[in-house]
Amino acid sequence: MLKMKDSIVVGLLGGLLGTISMNISNLLIFKAGKTEKLYGHIAGELFVAPFRTNQRKNFILGQIAHIGIGSIWGIPLTYLLKKTGKDYYLIKGTVISTLSLGSIILGQKFYVFKKFGLTKTSYSALWNHLVYGLVSAQAIVSLADPTIFASVNKSHQNNDRQIKPEIGYHYTDGLSNELDQSQLYHLEY
Repeated sequence: MLKMKDSIVVGLLGGLLGTISMNISNLLIFKAGKTEKLYGHIAGELFVAPFRTNQRKNFILGQIAHIGIGSIWGIPLTYLLKKTGKDYYLIKGTVISTLSLGSIILGQKFYVFKKFGLTKTSYSALWNHLVYGLVSAQAIVSLADPTIFASVNKSHQNNDRQIKPEIGYHYTDGLSNELDQSQLYHLEY
């Protein structure tokens, strides 16, 4: 399989796959009656009043916005994995998805989005965002060339100071032959 080295493209594709999985999960939960909204309705509230998101054209607009926003959330996840390495990548994916859910909750606090009416919708949102984070992280790690991720050993290896003995003698005043013990070792960077 062809591995990609472009972090932005990897992030967008990983976020897109996570968003598609999230939408499938949301649709199944919605059809089972365990949530009151689809993400097309929630994201549609960015553009129109909440009661208008039930119109097909507004729902589609919201769905396009949700897919775009979800794809973009893959970029910070890619850079997090790039900076910290891909170990524990599923946990890092859930961190980013929790931040994403936090942005919805913040939007509700500032009246950008209508608050969820039922507790089960909040549970559904939490579950769907976890699905997003897990799938996005797995997709990013699978699609990306392994060389774009930091190696923990390599990144710490360059920061360690090494103490090496100094070769030669150092004289304290230029007239004495006594060796100054404080100058015997020096730090190399």
